[in-house]
Amino acid sequence: MENVPVIDISAFRDGDAATRRKIADAVRTAVEEIGFLSVTGHGVSDEIISRIRSESLAFFDLPLATKEKYLHPSGNLNRGYTPFEGEFNGSSTGQPAPADLREGYIFGQSVPQDTAGADKAVASHAYQPNIWPDVMPGLTETFQAYYSAVADFNTVLLEIFSAALDLELAYFRENFRHHSSTVRILHYPAQDAPPPAGQLRCGAHTDFGSHTILLADDSPGGLQVRTLSGEWVDVIPPANAFIINIGDMMKMWTNDRWVSNEHRVANPPTEGGPSGDRLSIAFFTYPNPDAVIECIPTCLAPGDEAKHPPVLAGDYRRMKVESTTAAAQNRS
Repeated sequence: MENVPVIDISAFRDGDAATRRKIADAVRTAVEEIGFLSVTGHGVSDEIISRIRSESLAFFDLPLATKEKYLHPSGNLNRGYTPFEGEFNGSSTGQPAPADLREGYIFGQSVPQDTAGADKAVASHAYQPNIWPDVMPGLTETFQAYYSAVADFNTVLLEIFSAALDLELAYFRENFRHHSSTVRILHYPAQDAPPPAGQLRCGAHTDFGSHTILLADDSPGGLQVRTLSGEWVDVIPPANAFIINIGDMMKMWTNDRWVSNEHRVANPPTEGGPSGDRLSIAFFTYPNPDAVIECIPTCLAPGDEAKHPPVLAGDYRRMKVESTTAAAQNRS
């Protein structure tokens, strides 16, 4: 498979066993061969998608001094505003990399730490208080409504994943009961000239969680994924579809059967004048911080061994996120 397939999952909710099997098999093929798919029939309304897009763009149009009021003091890429060139995704492999040509806004769940089940340091990172942008009336409510809608869709997606792995549909439910997923609204400003060699809108990386649910604009200078042959191909979803990609934790859960694939955000062409800006909204799906990521039984054939040692989801997430901060570059 050299391209990203489009799969309609709408019939999974109410379809018969054969229909569910067909959808699960299509998803399994995609995640085993390229690690990416586009999903339609997800149930998230066009209204909330349109609202978060328009209001987010209005927020990023605000003066920098206004946006910087919502910076997280630690710069840990976990809550609040991330300034332009404030993260380094290409460095997540352990090597220094140029800054990403984007800015962002991050929020997630605020769950009492005593429900997390993880140690205090891990829980405090996963469930930090949100930094809500009160500069625009209604924006916080839009962010919260979007988070809730995508989290509901994710419960169906987890059932599809379970079916694709020949597990009970509720297999992942307990591992996501107090998930610590985050939404990152990512704004890629227009470019009027090519950036320095090697600097991209987002450097090549794999995602750290179990999977990502991405709403992306169809505009030049967008998401690219590396195929099995090593070629970078554009990922162009249908209107209001979600791009789903597998992350490192799901790769470890499936003993590398499912692909956590390298991807990047390319720079737009600059011939003919300045490019337009671009917006992406990523729901980075993280399990409970205390979830143990270890090989799922159905992914271990007789005589095989697990390829990864068990790790707590919260520990792995914190280690990988911190590798992309500005502070990490200074330690290099």
